[in-house]
Amino acid sequence: MALSRLLTLPAEIRALIFQFVVTADQTIVTFRLDSYQRDSYSQAVQPALTRVSRQVRSESLPLYFECNDFVLHTESPKAHDAHRWFRCNNSHLSVLRRLSFWLRYVPPANDRASSQGAMSVSVRRPKKNDPWEVDDAWSWITVVRKPAELQEDITLIMKRLSELVSCISNHESTPDDYSALVTELRLSYIQDKLS
Repeated sequence: MALSRLLTLPAEIRALIFQFVVTADQTIVTFRLDSYQRDSYSQAVQPALTRVSRQVRSESLPLYFECNDFVLHTESPKAHDAHRWFRCNNSHLSVLRRLSFWLRYVPPANDRASSQGAMSVSVRRPKKNDPWEVDDAWSWITVVRKPAELQEDITLIMKRLSELVSCISNHESTPDDYSALVTELRLSYIQDKLS
């Protein structure tokens, strides 16, 4: 009964309702969460609303991908989850508006310290169908102290991300194009730090 009333509302009103329901309160990650992360992040699982009916799914699922920030890990094995996520959501890649990439910090080549901590950098589309742009904002996402040379690392990563983002900016971009960006971003960062 309630569903039939919802579907009689004008499409614009339904879209506002669906947008409110599918917009996550927490950051959405595309990889399997560790137990300590479950309080801070949500798994990238399509909302229950998308399973109500075909019409509701067709109207609400694109909004889910458009309204949320999806985090992709660049380091294996979680990077494999990102590749799988791109393939599973191929039909919605064109409506994505924000992607964040987590990169584990790599100490300088002559430093014997273990790699602790991670950075998050993002790309966004200001409007639907716009090309991707690198977001100037970045964050240190772990509780360990930020390394002194972190800004140099961020500069390297942002420069490389700016070069790579064109490979996903056309409307024919495939899951493989997105996956290649994730892989290349990580590899180029490691190579820059170790060279």
